[in-house]
Amino acid sequence: MKKNLISVIILALCLVNLVLNALMVFVFVPSIKKTDNLVTEIAAILNLELERKDGEEGKPSVSLADAATYNLSDNTTIPLKNNGSGTTHYAVLGISISMDGSSKDYETLNTKLGETESWVVDVTRSVVQEYTYEEISDSAIQAVIKQEIVDGLNEKYQTDIIFDVTFSTFITQ
Repeated sequence: MKKNLISVIILALCLVNLVLNALMVFVFVPSIKKTDNLVTEIAAILNLELERKDGEEGKPSVSLADAATYNLSDNTTIPLKNNGSGTTHYAVLGISISMDGSSKDYETLNTKLGETESWVVDVTRSVVQEYTYEEISDSAIQAVIKQEIVDGLNEKYQTDIIFDVTFSTFITQ
């Protein structure tokens, strides 16, 4: 008789547990949906990307075989923004441009880069001189500078095949 009574108690507790779990689902799911909708709306307002793009950090993925580089012939000396200390600081940069060699515009742009290196220097100078000595020493700022130079060069040359800029020389003083 005791075994039957224990079985009935266990069955009753299982049913109570099932009812409480069902009640929890019906209570929490609507509030979770509302929270998810709120987060989605906030992300849309802030223009955040929720899905990962095809390349890392939104960069287009170019295979190593298709990548081509153009190295500027001379290093460029650029004065940095004054930080208020009264000392003028400079950055000496050796610039290398990475392009998609499989693009139909590659040959034209590669020839044009040889003729217009001063444009590359001008775009680089306009970006780099907006930063102080302390800012430019930070690796995160350097990544931002590189991306700004890529965007500026793509705009200047009216193309989208330039995907990276590398500093072969990076000296600050």
